[in-house]
Amino acid sequence: MTAPLPLPESFALTFRGYDREQVDERIDELLAEIHLLTADRDAAVAEAETLARQLERARADHAELSARADRLCRAPADPAAVGDRVRHLLELAHAEAGAVVTTARERAAAIVREAEEAARQRTADARAQAYRIVDDARRRADRLAEIERRTADRLRRIDAYLADAESVLEEQPPLRAVA
Repeated sequence: MTAPLPLPESFALTFRGYDREQVDERIDELLAEIHLLTADRDAAVAEAETLARQLERARADHAELSARADRLCRAPADPAAVGDRVRHLLELAHAEAGAVVTTARERAAAIVREAEEAARQRTADARAQAYRIVDDARRRADRLAEIERRTADRLRRIDAYLADAESVLEEQPPLRAVA
């Protein structure tokens, strides 16, 4: 994000008011900055949407892995149908598989929680940044409108002053050249 451009306290006075080129140049600078701020806001919103899509993919992957683990655990070999040694090995394998499934579920749940929190935080950050950008642009636009209003008031006073001066000059007798 760029640093805000300082607003001049006043514009240079010319014969008939303020220097129009200087005022137009300042307005162009402010409009360019508003466009940049809007682009920054749009980029932040797009990033938040991307993170939301990634979170949805992670949730879908988690659901798929959970369903797969459940299917694998539902149909274990029956320990009663085999010998004691094999039965003992199968019981150990079932216990280990249960521990692995539990650990995998815990890790997957932790990953999903972290992804959700990161997505929430980035979304909140992006929204906050977008609101700050928009508020800053509004303040600048309001300040520019106030400068424009003051400039218009000053121009009206200058025009009135010049009209009074012209009428006074027209009422004065012409000056004679001194020889």
